[in-house]
Amino acid sequence: MNKCTFISRRYLKGKKSRLAGSHWLSLFGIIIGVSALLIILSVMNGMREVVIERILSSTAELEIQINQDDNVHELITNVQNYDFVEYTNPIAEEDLVILSKNETILTKFIGIDLINFSKNNNLLTKRDFKDYISNQPGLIYGHNNPEYFSKNGAFIGHELSRKFSLNIGDEFTAISLSKSNYTSIGQIPLTSKFIVQGIYSNLIPELELSIVYVSDANLQKLTKSKQIYNKLEVFSKDFSKANIYKKELSASLNNNITSWSDKNSNLYDAQKLEKNIMSFVLSLIIILSAFNLSGSFLKKVSNKKKELGILATIGYSKKDIMKIFLYQGLCLAFFGVLLGNLLAYLLLAIQLEFNLISMPSNIIHIFPNLPISMQASDFILVSFFSFIFSLISCLFPIYRIKNLNPIDLIKE
Repeated sequence: MNKCTFISRRYLKGKKSRLAGSHWLSLFGIIIGVSALLIILSVMNGMREVVIERILSSTAELEIQINQDDNVHELITNVQNYDFVEYTNPIAEEDLVILSKNETILTKFIGIDLINFSKNNNLLTKRDFKDYISNQPGLIYGHNNPEYFSKNGAFIGHELSRKFSLNIGDEFTAISLSKSNYTSIGQIPLTSKFIVQGIYSNLIPELELSIVYVSDANLQKLTKSKQIYNKLEVFSKDFSKANIYKKELSASLNNNITSWSDKNSNLYDAQKLEKNIMSFVLSLIIILSAFNLSGSFLKKVSNKKKELGILATIGYSKKDIMKIFLYQGLCLAFFGVLLGNLLAYLLLAIQLEFNLISMPSNIIHIFPNLPISMQASDFILVSFFSFIFSLISCLFPIYRIKNLNPIDLIKE
């Protein structure tokens, strides 16, 4: 065994051949800081993935605005030729006001071909009530009969149904704010009656409150549009690259294109900011542990001055003495980070398996269970920076050894 390593191990131990008390505090600080940061990052990742999944159940990854002079079929063919495109779905979209039971509600009506829509999207697929409880988007009340839908059926969100007491079979009137009929008594807004055919849930109350699905032909009839569709939804093989695909499509198309992150930028940016703030706050635990480690080494150097002087007189160079303390720092940083990773992984695995922490009843609609997503990149980055920062905190006490005089140390 190397002589510096041997003495370093002796200094790590206390009088009872185990880790010294001051080193225990430093080690525990690193373990707790690393594990807490990894647990929070995994929970934030899980929440982000769940929210994105819910958003994409009602919002396409990319939306292409169809111009008045566009050939819709030609546009669809051109877009589908791109390798990253999995499928497309033309829709009609219009902001309308719902009038029902003396209530007025501003909502977004989306006109769809129910059969084509249901081929790739499960939002309007009938589910048992128990599946709805277990966090699965879908149609929780009513039916999805295409013939009934093509007449005057409408699918509304669970939150819209709950908040305004709209149930299966209820009739409501949709009113256009932008288009109207000219009559002898003035302009009269275009209106049409619909019947609630089904109630869906995508587990995001804001979207459930604001989106109503009706037949594309019925929406065109209501708005008297020349084209049946005004938007083309594009679904890709990787939603995380939506903005990259957006640039690629924009280079060859003269249409306005928006991505899912553009439409939900407030929510998306808020989640990123929340994750960054939580990461910064919990990083302070690691920083505090590093200062504790630095203080522990300063105390160790101060207490061992006489012994360090003796080591210097029997042939140990200042570089050798510095290595003794450097090895201690390496050992504490390595085991602190390693045990922190193991503790975080163990606690997260237990939560995933047994769901020990349940969510409050007021947000169980979105998160029935605590969402967790462990990502290797988080574990690698947190481990790397925690190790480096802990090691750097040892350098100042070690650097002080260069200025110590062996003779003065022995006299002290």
